[in-house]
Amino acid sequence: MLAQPKRKYINPRYGQAVIGPPGSVEDVMSHLGLGPNGALMYCLEYLEANIEWWSCTLITSLYLGFSKDPAKFISTLLMSLNSMLLMGLPHVNLLSKADLLKQFESKLLYNLEFYTDVLDLSYLLEALDDAPGMRKYKKLNAAIISMVEDYALVSFQPLDVHRDESLLRVKNLVDKANGYIYGAGEERSINSLLACAVGAESHQAKIEKDINPYVRNPL
Repeated sequence: MLAQPKRKYINPRYGQAVIGPPGSVEDVMSHLGLGPNGALMYCLEYLEANIEWWSCTLITSLYLGFSKDPAKFISTLLMSLNSMLLMGLPHVNLLSKADLLKQFESKLLYNLEFYTDVLDLSYLLEALDDAPGMRKYKKLNAAIISMVEDYALVSFQPLDVHRDESLLRVKNLVDKANGYIYGAGEERSINSLLACAVGAESHQAKIEKDINPYVRNPL
């Protein structure tokens, strides 16, 4: 939800004026007759055009269904990277509806960690080459993948809105992105400061909290 004072904004791409910020993607879809992707791009362009209004963490969400299609997943990676670079705001990417992942796990090309940590995307390029009609775009896909890997900014945090632990993980990520240091009653020392800064957590601990709750066969 975007809640700011009402102003008139004209998006040059669509040539239409909106009084005040869009309340949600659904509002933009209804008002401008756009599909979900077009409405999302409209909202992002709105934020970019009025960047001086905002001081917050930008959160984008990827529905796990995209992960089954390598072309859609690369498209999502590119959109997330583009948003992070254009907005210049703290940014958290979420893999939403993670509670449904077990139903689709068998249809995923790779394990969940591949999608959340955006691991070696050369494997994704191979899958794209095997997709109908995609081989002719091999150089373009390779360039996109190379750019995403070179920036090394995009990753996804699984989100299950029905699990308190999952919501707490997201809350902690947002706190960290906003520059959170200490909370009331926490130890205030250089060690705790550095631990917060680097996100001191073993790989296995991360697997236990962010991967295993959402898969049938825990790692």
